[in-house]
Amino acid sequence: MCTRTPPERKNPVDGAPESFYANAAFLHHERVACFWVGSQAVTVLVDALDDGPGVRIRDTSEGEAVALRTDCEPNPEPASTDGFTMPVDTAVEIDARELHSPSFEVVVFWQDGEVSHRATPNDAPRLPRGTYEIDFSPPAAKLYVRVEDAEPTAEFVDDHVYLDFGDASRVVVGVRSHHETPVATVTTTDDPRDLMAAVSTFGSALKTHSPDRSWPTLRGHPPAIEHGSELDIPDQVAPPDTGVHIEVPPEYGAIYTVAPLAYYLGATVEPGNRPRLIMGGQSVDLDADDLAGSVRSVLEHVFTLDCVVRMAGVYPFRTTAVDELEDRVTLDYETLFELPLAERTAAYMDVARSATAGILEWHYTADVAADSAYAPALPYLVDELALVRSPPQQSGQVDLTPSLNALRESDGAVARSAADTTLAQLSGVVPSDTETPGRSWVADEFSPSAANPTVGSFRRGFEWPQGDDPLDVHVVYNDARLDASDETAYDTHQIARTDVRVSHSLTAAELREALYEETDFLHFVGHVTDDGMVCPDGTLDTRTLAKTGVSAFFLNGCRSYEQGRALLTAGSVGGIVTVDDVADDVAGRVGHDISLLLDSGFPLYAVLDVLDRAGMPAERYSILGSGTLAFRRDPGGTPSMYDFDTDDFDTDSDTASVSVQQYPYDENGMGTFVAPSYTAVDGVIADGSVRRDPISYSELERLLDASPAPVLLDGELRYTPNLTMADFE
Repeated sequence: MCTRTPPERKNPVDGAPESFYANAAFLHHERVACFWVGSQAVTVLVDALDDGPGVRIRDTSEGEAVALRTDCEPNPEPASTDGFTMPVDTAVEIDARELHSPSFEVVVFWQDGEVSHRATPNDAPRLPRGTYEIDFSPPAAKLYVRVEDAEPTAEFVDDHVYLDFGDASRVVVGVRSHHETPVATVTTTDDPRDLMAAVSTFGSALKTHSPDRSWPTLRGHPPAIEHGSELDIPDQVAPPDTGVHIEVPPEYGAIYTVAPLAYYLGATVEPGNRPRLIMGGQSVDLDADDLAGSVRSVLEHVFTLDCVVRMAGVYPFRTTAVDELEDRVTLDYETLFELPLAERTAAYMDVARSATAGILEWHYTADVAADSAYAPALPYLVDELALVRSPPQQSGQVDLTPSLNALRESDGAVARSAADTTLAQLSGVVPSDTETPGRSWVADEFSPSAANPTVGSFRRGFEWPQGDDPLDVHVVYNDARLDASDETAYDTHQIARTDVRVSHSLTAAELREALYEETDFLHFVGHVTDDGMVCPDGTLDTRTLAKTGVSAFFLNGCRSYEQGRALLTAGSVGGIVTVDDVADDVAGRVGHDISLLLDSGFPLYAVLDVLDRAGMPAERYSILGSGTLAFRRDPGGTPSMYDFDTDDFDTDSDTASVSVQQYPYDENGMGTFVAPSYTAVDGVIADGSVRRDPISYSELERLLDASPAPVLLDGELRYTPNLTMADFE
């Protein structure tokens, strides 16, 4: 008889990737299913778990996995993908009376292609006997379960959810891949008109032209771009025929700026005397004097309306965006949903911009130099649905000169440079206000207050570890005075495992070997000078390394930018560096906070934003590589920072308020549905705005007792396992 396997908080589950609409041709042998999507071969393996009944579904081409535990031996066999409401890339049939896995908050049940129920911890009845398709997706995958003649329910226990079918059943599990790489590469010349043709292919990555493309999992990665002697567009990424066109002058800056809008609308980009959006027989002028601002306004408007109108689709979920819009305007969702994309866009443009203003705020901005050299970076920025400003908008320059106050603290604290010697001055660019929590600077200059990616770092980001193996973290303390055991807070993730190695006082030769060694993440604690990273027997200059095995890094020593930049050039994906002097007591606190946020699933741009919100000297730290690179996946999907102020707590009331900042990225990007667990809000759309939500004392207590997470309390970053209700009094 099948019996329940108790939940294990440390059971590792990472994601499976998100993909394309496609017909899959299957071959199978034992527990292996192979299928092809476009020109890519993808291998999906289904293996038995080592520590109890269940299966692990692996996408070996992406290095990702989904682990499902069952109450009995699953006996997996390849299955057909037919019969699922949503597209799936592969399917497997297993025996299970129940399935369970960690960190779900909402389970969605379908019958006959329609949502019949949403199960939450507060509402999870047993449903009538019938045939159901169930969205049982972890944060890193889209996973669906199809079961016949069952009475299903979802049971929420601690940080797990159990999908119970009532009787022992043979069920079909369908998986759609989250993580994507470009399916093809477009070659373009330096001719702006050829670049227009290349950007026109971006819409080929959309998996639907309905408002459902506002779901990040239905927006594929645009094709890559490379330079060549002639324009070459592979057939599989030919521009879609949506009837939407964007006209701009044939100039790099204008083309780059409209690229995110062209991608989301599946539009072709064509030369014209003035910027305008054309939808069938209608057109709307874009502001030539503020093209970036005009594109942002249109994109926010269309995107917000899609997030509301998609209620007429498969997921009829009400959100705060729906409530706000309906207070301002009345729309026929069903009619709008069924319109062709061009006609729907034209109808949207007839809705006053004031109706959608402020409902959703954007999360990320990229300033890109108006130069053909930066065209290959464009698909990666557009994939994150970043707003693009080209030419870059800057408010000035900044010269970062070593601070004697940082080197000679009055209380005797050590600064993380080795001596009082003068370091070379570092100059940088300050972007003008983006009004988004995330920002990138893609130009020749360096911007301390933004992420500084390269095309190579974007490409290597696809190789960042995403499977179910433990993440390898190497912490190096290279000065006895800075040997603070509490500086790092790794291995706190509630699902995934982290293997932390600690080294002390490495010599230059030993540190060189550590940088050659294959390591997921290196956290360096020590001193940095113009000559390199300080070791007991001298210094190691990373600019002398031809390569590195370190995937990502945090160099927590004074002015480590040049050393980190060399690691990026040598093959790293990215990391965090300092751009000014930092006193040891401050650096130690920042090191702890950054490691806690990284291990909790916050992307790099969110880490620095939280530091700034916590009053830490975030301006002394900067990002090399992509700002949306995440050390771990957030267990709840889209990372959210709860910010509490004890002055808002009243002993005469049982309810307070909390500010919530979300940090969308990747498959949990703009447009994700978020069901807040601890506030009275039923559902929100993930975006870059700060919400102010009510929270009862009982909900707050449940938050502290539930899955561990970082929160801000009176401006200080804290960890929920270390908090009690008394801390809020």
